[in-house]
Amino acid sequence: MNAENRAGNSGAELERARTCLREARHLQEADLPYGAASRAYYAVFHAARALLFSLGLEPTSHGGVVSLLGEHFVRPGRLDPQLARLISRMHADRHDADYLVQAVFTTAESAKAIADAERFLETAAQLLHPEPANES
Repeated sequence: MNAENRAGNSGAELERARTCLREARHLQEADLPYGAASRAYYAVFHAARALLFSLGLEPTSHGGVVSLLGEHFVRPGRLDPQLARLISRMHADRHDADYLVQAVFTTAESAKAIADAERFLETAAQLLHPEPANES
């Protein structure tokens, strides 16, 4: 993957993350917390892939995303470990929301998932496009 491909793939993943976040918000507004929690997870998943693609890394699974994120962003101190752990927790929540009929998701829980996804996306966007230092 050359630099142009890395930037293009990373940008496309970040845009997909933003789309998933908008979908999560719409589902939340429609009082559909299961769908909102699921789409919030995908927002985080695609934002994490954007970070990895920016380095030329191409994860093929959820586990790969988690592992590579830890190795290339958490260990070097570029990403807060608590923020990185969101992806695994939200993946489990997404699984429950999509597949477990006995799972219960409240609007408060899905609102927290959306807020967590917003934080992750903001951080990912800052890592991908850092603000230039103000030279005054």
